[in-house]
Amino acid sequence: MSTKASRTGGFLASSLALSTAETPDPDAFLEKRTASASFSIERLPLAALPNWQLDDRLRHASGRFFSVEGLSIRTDFGASSQWCQPIIVQPEIGILGILVKRINGVHHFLMQAKMEPGNSGNLVQYAATVQATPSNYQRVHGGRHTPYLEYFQEHAARRVFFDQLLSEHASWYLYKRNRNMIVEIPEDEDVAVADDFAWLTLGQLRHQLARGNRVNMNARTVLSGISYAAQNGPDAPDPYGDIPDGFHRQVVESHRVGRSDADAAAAMTWLIDQKARFSLDARRISLRDMDEWECGVDGIRHREGRHFEIIGLSVAATSREVGKWSQPMLEPPPGNVVALICQRRAGVLHFLVQAMVQPGLTDRLELAATVQLTPGSYRDPEEFPPLAEYLDAPESWVRLKAVQSEDGGRFSRADTTHVIVDVPESHTIDAPDNYRWMPLGLLNRLIHSGYYVNVEARSLLACLL
Repeated sequence: MSTKASRTGGFLASSLALSTAETPDPDAFLEKRTASASFSIERLPLAALPNWQLDDRLRHASGRFFSVEGLSIRTDFGASSQWCQPIIVQPEIGILGILVKRINGVHHFLMQAKMEPGNSGNLVQYAATVQATPSNYQRVHGGRHTPYLEYFQEHAARRVFFDQLLSEHASWYLYKRNRNMIVEIPEDEDVAVADDFAWLTLGQLRHQLARGNRVNMNARTVLSGISYAAQNGPDAPDPYGDIPDGFHRQVVESHRVGRSDADAAAAMTWLIDQKARFSLDARRISLRDMDEWECGVDGIRHREGRHFEIIGLSVAATSREVGKWSQPMLEPPPGNVVALICQRRAGVLHFLVQAMVQPGLTDRLELAATVQLTPGSYRDPEEFPPLAEYLDAPESWVRLKAVQSEDGGRFSRADTTHVIVDVPESHTIDAPDNYRWMPLGLLNRLIHSGYYVNVEARSLLACLL
């Protein structure tokens, strides 16, 4: 990574404008790009997937892209201490990058209307400017080149807002990480906007996130790196722009708290304590050696129908770099939920996060949302994780409830309901020892520091733009 690129503290609240002369109507643009292409998705047996081989693991004939392998887990975190499961192994570090440009004083983000075969509802959703693994942009698949890739590979002279390796879904991926980047283009630099791309403001993206299933997971993890910059000086305009009093203003205020070195050091020390407290032993094994799992030509599934299954898909899409391909996909049962509880503490909005062990994490444990609920993992509601009762909080406490697709390139119909619950100050929450209250400024700083906040929590934080 070059050390010449300059960095900045964050974005101005004025960038939350809902529209500018340079932006299209986001809904109409998605509809137009969806109508401009044709798509076909067909389920296939794993044994019928061209160029994929199923033996002790499921892998591509090229040795690239990804594989599906078995994993044996032992841990003292959570209700289950030992189990086996399939897991996706994708060692390549992909690029998730968004270009930003200030147009007439307002930051705009170059978003891509991208089809993903696993997306529910809208197959075409807003994605990062670049969303590609080395296998993709090195064109192992023989397809078209990746637009705008050069801005993220040759960025030494540009302003870099965000550049960090971050983890992916660590219950379904083993040690998966991507390079998350936000790179600014100078105001006077012209950029040709391709057909599937559009400049959008933060306000427009926030509105799309609130509606659900319109901004994909890979874009959400990059957007979680956004922080709001303070405007200083006697002539500085109102730092909140047009944001009215209420919850969203409290969100912006929370972004500006907890950013000191002392705050970050205390949080990291607490996380190290949690890593020392819990154990995790995750070992790769043959798919054939997984207890309670059936591995056959049709798919890989749990004998009791729990957790998820590995299926095969044949996909055709005229808008993608490759017009037709086949691949395995992980398909979970419906009903996944992630929720953040927030509460004003000492006058500042804080969020309750937990230190959570997941088998695919690079370093055992990261911060997760207050509740991370996967119904297929429990035999009985009594096994639900702590504080799951807040999923039934009074409607007046709920600030966000939106269904979002997970990584539609690897997961099929993997929808997760994202919930933000704003608990009154007078209400007492009895949380376990591995939970901690943090303002958004501290969480954002930890995101910028690397493997500290998991992707489910980052996805929720992106919805708080």
